[in-house]
Amino acid sequence: MSRLSEAESGFKHVFDILNKIYPIVQSLEEFADGVLFADGQKPVLLEKTDSVRFTNALRGVTVCAFKPPPLQQLPLQQCTLQEILAFTLNHIKQKKLRNVLGFGYRCHDMTTRQNPLQFHGDLSLTTASISTSGLWKRITLHLGTTITRFLLQDCAVFTTAPPSCLMQVCGEPIYDLIAQQSMSGFSLSHVSTKICKSVVTSRQPPVVKRKNDTDHIVMRKRRRDERLDDYDDFPTEKRRRLLGTDEKVRSLGSKSWKPADQRPTRLSNRSVRALSMLYFGRGLKSFLLNRKVEGVGVGVRLLQGEDLIRRIFLQSKPSKEKNPKKLPKRFFEMVPLFSRLLQQHRKCRYWVFLSRKCGGTPNSKDMRALLKAHMSPYRVYLFVRECLNFVVPEEFWGSHENKLHFLSSVKYFLRLGKFEQLPLVQLMWKIKVKPCRWLGPKKRVCPSEHRYQEWILTRFLCWLLNDFVIGLIRAQFYVTESMSHKRALRFYRADVWRKLENSAFRDHLSNGQWRALSPSEAGKLPKDMVTSRIRFIPKSSSMRAIAILKRNRDSMQTLQNFKSSVRVLQKVLSFCVSEVQGPMGSAVSGWLDIQQRLRDFCQHQKFFKQPRPLYFVKVDVSGAFDSLPHPKLMELLDDLLLSYKEQSFFLRQYVMVWNDPHLGVRTHCYTKAELSQPLNMKAFIANEQLNGSMHDAILVEQRLSEVTGGDVLSFFRKMVSSYIICHQKRMFQQVCGIPQGSCVSSLLCNMCYSHMEKCELQNISRQGCLMRLVDDFLFITSHLSKAKEFLGSLLTGMPSYGCKINPQKVAVNFPVCEQWVDSGVSVLPSSCMFSWCGLMINTLSLDVSKDYSRYNGLSLRYSLTLFSTISPNAIKKKLLWVLCGKSTNVFLDLQLNSVEAVHRNLYKLILLQAFRFDACVRSLPLGQSVDKSPRIFLKMIWTMSRAITKIFQKVNKAVPGCSADAGPLRSQAVQLYFCLAFETVFRCSRSLYRRLTPALIKRRRRVQRELCPISLARVHQASTPRIPPDFRSLHR
Repeated sequence: MSRLSEAESGFKHVFDILNKIYPIVQSLEEFADGVLFADGQKPVLLEKTDSVRFTNALRGVTVCAFKPPPLQQLPLQQCTLQEILAFTLNHIKQKKLRNVLGFGYRCHDMTTRQNPLQFHGDLSLTTASISTSGLWKRITLHLGTTITRFLLQDCAVFTTAPPSCLMQVCGEPIYDLIAQQSMSGFSLSHVSTKICKSVVTSRQPPVVKRKNDTDHIVMRKRRRDERLDDYDDFPTEKRRRLLGTDEKVRSLGSKSWKPADQRPTRLSNRSVRALSMLYFGRGLKSFLLNRKVEGVGVGVRLLQGEDLIRRIFLQSKPSKEKNPKKLPKRFFEMVPLFSRLLQQHRKCRYWVFLSRKCGGTPNSKDMRALLKAHMSPYRVYLFVRECLNFVVPEEFWGSHENKLHFLSSVKYFLRLGKFEQLPLVQLMWKIKVKPCRWLGPKKRVCPSEHRYQEWILTRFLCWLLNDFVIGLIRAQFYVTESMSHKRALRFYRADVWRKLENSAFRDHLSNGQWRALSPSEAGKLPKDMVTSRIRFIPKSSSMRAIAILKRNRDSMQTLQNFKSSVRVLQKVLSFCVSEVQGPMGSAVSGWLDIQQRLRDFCQHQKFFKQPRPLYFVKVDVSGAFDSLPHPKLMELLDDLLLSYKEQSFFLRQYVMVWNDPHLGVRTHCYTKAELSQPLNMKAFIANEQLNGSMHDAILVEQRLSEVTGGDVLSFFRKMVSSYIICHQKRMFQQVCGIPQGSCVSSLLCNMCYSHMEKCELQNISRQGCLMRLVDDFLFITSHLSKAKEFLGSLLTGMPSYGCKINPQKVAVNFPVCEQWVDSGVSVLPSSCMFSWCGLMINTLSLDVSKDYSRYNGLSLRYSLTLFSTISPNAIKKKLLWVLCGKSTNVFLDLQLNSVEAVHRNLYKLILLQAFRFDACVRSLPLGQSVDKSPRIFLKMIWTMSRAITKIFQKVNKAVPGCSADAGPLRSQAVQLYFCLAFETVFRCSRSLYRRLTPALIKRRRRVQRELCPISLARVHQASTPRIPPDFRSLHR
């Protein structure tokens, strides 16, 4: 710990982060004390005549490193500070090193002819401040050129930004090191020799018997036996750790007799991603085994066994040379076996297996019927299994058990979510190498040869899954996500998807949103023009079109520039909207805004002596993004940016690193637009801390750019007028609406509808609470006439804004005319739970709860993304992250909801968390289970309980008497909710949780004794029934 962190408690949290990452964390004074010159002298940076400001600046510098400074003969100053800085920057750019110092240094082509001691580009504010800093000049003078360059290039230097933040000045970005430490994946690499030595030395030293040592040996054995009896009470893993058994040492591996340039014996940190299955459906022509290669002297030929071996194991393409390099003997003997695999592939009738296992597709062209014609993962697995049984010779498997384990992994892989992965260590779990005779010599092999054969088998099974199985699925199916089932994947046969895609595209063309370009018009478009392609996502009864920028190797730089300009447009528009009063109207950006609006409306309702009935109107705009008229968007942007046309916007991009008490070290990238001349980074951090935007964080400046309002406006005009879409080798221009999926789409939609509210609905919205989440309106009022007027205005439509309402998505809680009912408007009871945007609002009391009907028919397994590392610690972080995100203020706010509603919301929230916990536990791979480490999982449950208690206290800190030990919700009540919810889930799988259930019951009984009767009655009221009606259709 550095002196600064010990002296000032305000920086404790940020220095804790540094100590977790860097082995050496020192103040600049400590670093200078560690530098020793050849003449025995030490540098002195701080002098008695220095000012207080200079002293504080020097003591606020912290140096972090992974290695000590180099040995310095004398503090020679070979060049000035600016020359050292220029040399270091040019070296960073030439070697493409990651260093904060080089961020924002826009250096063009660095050639050896250019002077390395001069700057060849613009500098960032941080780098420019170093070049003129008196502190760094002092460092250069007293430490010398070599040490100064070591600080700038090889160390991470941080400076304090009081009262509680740090700023990184140079070195590898700290967020890169955090990403490396938190990388997911099972590590299969060998432990270093250093670690092996430390493990070996922790064991008891060998006993050398001497003639007179018999008594000592007997006593030593007796003590060892007694110690072994004591260790039997510990778990097995802890016992091994304490005793340092041979098993631990053997698992570290030993030196191999293989040469140094031999391939690694195992594939480490590799996984097969479910994302690699998505989309396509182009048929078997593009299948890997059907590809052709150029042979020597024979032209194009079919793939052969030797070519396949080179692709799989040697990662090389077929050679075009006359005398290609021969295969090693081991692989040459595999050629007949792989040739048989190719022969079986060419004989295989894939379409027969497809129609047998995945048949039954509807012949009708109705979109609803086609949308339901997706195949379950199990039926796809049956098709893949038939193909594997026919194509892959039995010799490859070695044994029937190996084959079953691989098929089990394929079945598991097909059930993964969109962003999940199957690690190779899980693929190789329980796969035995010895039965596979084709891997190498049949005689008894040494450990190194065994590991090499294991590597070969891993490469083959990885290829079989990643190329053969996934390639087969991509050829015969179109794999996509859906709007209703979150991350679960749907498998459509290629012919079915073509019908769906053509039908959806015809529907979009009929709406008049796209205009087909003639070949002559398409030919006149610039070659480097950015175009988009359309991808359709299935909904319950239709398809949603998502525009995706089309990648082209020739225009990658143009594409990157376009994306960057869109992000600049979004940041500048957000800044202008925040500066101008009221341009967003009733728009809400999330549940926090909804909470504030409803709380204000509740306070307004309390002024009435008698409660008045409330009337709710919910309206959804049909095709909001696709119907926005371009002239109206141009008009709104002109009005907004006209006053900023000649002014410059400064966009500051930075990364913030902070320590979350539940989730650990976290990072996030921010971009902030400023209109005034930008401050240096340290002053900016101090200003943000005064505003309360940040605290206890480490900031890394990335870049600072400048753009004028006129440039932003001209780019927007160009972007809107040139939406070009490519589909099936035809080109279309979007003449109405904006592409859905862009980062600026929601903002433009909000601006358009806010202007509509101001011009058309202003008089109505004043008489109640109007909220809009992009294109979903909710109007709450105590005046029936205003509710009907609002409904009538929107149902009529407003063509100038592209606003057209779908009556089937309109809901009210009061009687309406028969014409509106016949058009599809839903009329609910006056007293009900009104659903809107995932919320359920009580029409009488305005109590808010979550709408759990969205989980109907959905497996909670697909509401979570479990990455390749599925361990108890990873599960804990994932569950805490989800819990903190779902425990929003609107559900736990006592100023908005009644005590009864808060207790009910809390129990449902915890019950859903218990189901998530169960889904994660069931996904534990490699034989991991709750029985092996029950204490870890119990600790996980009580950690979540404490997190919920802290969240509740934070939300209701303005409520008098609300604390963990008093108030309407005590910490014991939260623990009781966790006990009841998790017991309910565990009861469905008694054998799986037999070691957790007794501990929960014991804690429940203790907490029940501690709670007062009224609190206990409140808990039982909220938790009855144990499984609420809206949870019964939820799939585990």
